[in-house]
Amino acid sequence: MPAIVKIIVAIVSTGVASAFGTISEFPTELTSLMDQTVDPCTDFDSYSWETWYNKTTLHSNDTINVPSVLRAAADKEIEKLLNAKLPKLSGFYDACMDTATLDTLGLVPIEAHLKAIRSANSTVEAIFRGANISNATGVELFVKLSVSPDAADVTRNVLKAVHPELPYGQEYFHEPLWATVEKPYRAYLATIFTLAGHAEVETAIDVVIAFERASAGVVPSKRRLQEAVTPTRLSLSDANASYPLGLGLPLQGFGFEVHQGCNTTTVLVDDPYYLDFLEKMLSSLSVDDLKTVIEYKVLNFNALYLSTPFVKAWFDFYVMVIEGRKELPSRAMICRGQVQTSIGELLGSYYLKEVWTDEIAARADSLVLKLKAAFKTGLDSAGWLDDTTRGKAKDKLSKLTHLLGGPKNPKTYPTLTFDPKAYIANLNKVSVFDTAFNLAQTDTVYDKQI
Repeated sequence: MPAIVKIIVAIVSTGVASAFGTISEFPTELTSLMDQTVDPCTDFDSYSWETWYNKTTLHSNDTINVPSVLRAAADKEIEKLLNAKLPKLSGFYDACMDTATLDTLGLVPIEAHLKAIRSANSTVEAIFRGANISNATGVELFVKLSVSPDAADVTRNVLKAVHPELPYGQEYFHEPLWATVEKPYRAYLATIFTLAGHAEVETAIDVVIAFERASAGVVPSKRRLQEAVTPTRLSLSDANASYPLGLGLPLQGFGFEVHQGCNTTTVLVDDPYYLDFLEKMLSSLSVDDLKTVIEYKVLNFNALYLSTPFVKAWFDFYVMVIEGRKELPSRAMICRGQVQTSIGELLGSYYLKEVWTDEIAARADSLVLKLKAAFKTGLDSAGWLDDTTRGKAKDKLSKLTHLLGGPKNPKTYPTLTFDPKAYIANLNKVSVFDTAFNLAQTDTVYDKQI
């Protein structure tokens, strides 16, 4: 822990009492849980939550703590919102819940993408088509393009090219854990390739496993990340010249102009070693093997959103084998989770309208301001702090900002409509919107309120 943080933590308690004063009454949200007939000096636990305990049914396998209680209360509110047929929210959620339509559609939602991949005639064509699909759906292929604050200047956003996530933990691709997952992973691959009508299933499985295990071998370890040198900053034209297959084509697929002199945008490469590996790997793969890898990534990405056989195969491997869970979640839980993942800010805007009243917002803001005052009081009154350290700590405190409730400008997708019979199309619409929004932040001032 940094010294300044230790100092602030150590002295904050000295200022809390003076900042808050004496608490003479509690809000009803607290008193409804308490038993104020109990003497807190003799049994503080019962005093604090005995009423809640007596009114709550506890199951033997439940974990009861503050986060779990808050989560349960939030889940009840979210369930009401999802059942209220609210604009946009209901179309997205209902499409996920409509498994009958998904089973009828089968491969139709991704058929055009599979045809585009399978009909590619060259390495360049296959990668470029894959990049277009990535831009249109969010599937990560060989490199992930994102925008976030620049480590060299955290006030500005920069375009970054990083290693995409592996399908599951890197450790599973190496012995001894590989021996525990190889058979079920092969079974999963066999299922999705068979369902997709792939002509050479066993060959496809071997190609995918070879590629993924090779990729896992170049994912930076924690130690390598700690020892990493400064990331490489490249102009887009230099990125295209240095890594034409691994980075140049993806940049073009996402709409970036990579010809020299066309723009001043740069891309930050966190791990040049991976891109060196990737360039060699992509150029060495046969066109058929490359198309197989791209097809796998598209199938694996969409399996959870397709028909029941795809979903079952996905859960049998990723949930039952990798996560080690004994039972599958309900469809309602799956869809609720996807709503929060895909359009969480839209859901959050509805949620806040129900629970985040002006009174609660004012009370929370007051609490934060009092905490800040407590920190400042502690810093001002700590006689053992030298002036230099005190000044640095107060300077950091003055830069502290807070945002309560939710983002000031949540993404509510005003230009999108969601079809209750087109789940994957809805997911793709959100992905396109989010990708465009994210990439538009390139070379802009970082907005902490987003």
